[in-house]
Amino acid sequence: IDGQPGFVLQPYDEVYVRRSPGYQAQQNVGIEGEILFSGTYALTSREERLSDLVNKAGGATNYAYLRGAKLTRIANADEKKRMANVVRLMRRQLGEAMVDSLGIDVEDTFTVGIDLEKALANPKSSVDLVLREGDVISIPKNTNTVTINGAVMVPNTVSYLKGKDVNYYLNQAGGYSDNAKKSKKFIVYMNGQVTKVKGNGKKQIESGCEIIVPSKSKKRTNMGEILGYATSFSSLGMMIASIANLIKK
Repeated sequence: IDGQPGFVLQPYDEVYVRRSPGYQAQQNVGIEGEILFSGTYALTSREERLSDLVNKAGGATNYAYLRGAKLTRIANADEKKRMANVVRLMRRQLGEAMVDSLGIDVEDTFTVGIDLEKALANPKSSVDLVLREGDVISIPKNTNTVTINGAVMVPNTVSYLKGKDVNYYLNQAGGYSDNAKKSKKFIVYMNGQVTKVKGNGKKQIESGCEIIVPSKSKKRTNMGEILGYATSFSSLGMMIASIANLIKK
């Protein structure tokens, strides 16, 4: 009927207004912390990335610790399903009561490990992740500390000293405990990324990171140890999502 002036509808006619193929409802993302103009911004394209949002918000402040920035993402149905599978696995291994007491459950959000420093230096590259609706970038200040946790004598948080290796920081926590699995220690960074310690780990230690020494005990993990490990993650949702991603691979 387009282009026909004076067209009159008749009884029982049905009118269909089709959706434009290029239409997309407005989607919003957020950025907070050490950024000039924190807040909520609309995605202007399907290819908008980390660097685009930082530039929109005026760039990071002089106090920003870009390597510690993290991305919080709303879990979709598939991601929630994987996390639910992990929770069920944890309930079988740890017991219903312990999992409930820790408040472990599928959350609506999880943290994506990013390297914002590299993303800004290499826009549109593979490290410059494409954003999706509900994403929030958080840029922290530099804490200038290192935390040592897990199977050590006294879990501790100490000042970060550039050039010091893993053994230096382990000594600040009293050294290994008797049940330490020394060869399996790993590092969790502020941005959510995790890596196994290689050699003396000197080049892997960064401000804000956490060194974790697993236990070699085959007994059921106790609540204190689980809580200690949980502090390595920004939320229990992140812990579950991290395990889910390993299962996915």
